[in-house]
Amino acid sequence: MKDYKNELKVKINLGEHLRLSIPGLVKKIMYKTHYLEIQVEKEKMLTVLKYLKEASKYQCNMLLDIVCVDCLNIEEIKIGRFKLIYVLNSIYNNTRVHLSTYVENNGIIETTSGLFESSVWLEREIWDMFGIYFEKHPDLRRILTDYGFVGYPLKKDFPITGYLEVYYDVNDKKIIYKPIELMQEYRNYNFGAVWGDYERKVYLENIIK
Repeated sequence: MKDYKNELKVKINLGEHLRLSIPGLVKKIMYKTHYLEIQVEKEKMLTVLKYLKEASKYQCNMLLDIVCVDCLNIEEIKIGRFKLIYVLNSIYNNTRVHLSTYVENNGIIETTSGLFESSVWLEREIWDMFGIYFEKHPDLRRILTDYGFVGYPLKKDFPITGYLEVYYDVNDKKIIYKPIELMQEYRNYNFGAVWGDYERKVYLENIIK
């Protein structure tokens, strides 16, 4: 069985050491069950990442993932439209560190490809899906969508149908792009609503009647 108390002690030790080692760079430290989360300003992200990778006490040599969360319609929108989480792994400490920051809509943040080669594709995916621009990226192109794709499909305000219909025309032997034709007009949805609220309201109204 895992010794969670010992793991927590390691995380607290690492967090407090980081706070003292680079004062003014860390905004917030949160101690989770399976990882340590460190929140920084986006302008200081590269500096803190470099420190976590090179400092002998941390040795976070692996960037496992970069996660992007669209904060539209949730409380964190007050800090920034998107939350970026850099998932680091330290084999030396047998622990994971999540380094997080916030970026505005169509925001810009410096690439981390100079520190971690794995971030080249990860940043391309975030650019393609969310529209966050990674400054000084060596090859920032779309990676999942078509070259002429309009918009960023994982943003919460992106229409489910998209803007264009794409299909291959057998007769003309070419790919056709044309505007989406809907049988009903486009609807705006309340993405922040909890599922079942409307059904519950109708059910209660019927009981009252």
